[in-house]
Amino acid sequence: MKDKFAKLIDVKTIVTFALVGAVIGFTATGKIDPEKLASMTTMAVSFFFAVKLNQK
Repeated sequence: MKDKFAKLIDVKTIVTFALVGAVIGFTATGKIDPEKLASMTTMAVSFFFAVKLNQK
């Protein structure tokens, strides 16, 4: 169980979660148009899952 949590604490994981959180936060407060961050977030999430699939 600790190994799974240790693998989650990775730079690319933190960046991906931060981008998704930023999109959710800025969209919920109405401070930014979600389409401005959507492409960057989509790219980061896609990269995250592609790397995870290649590791298996």
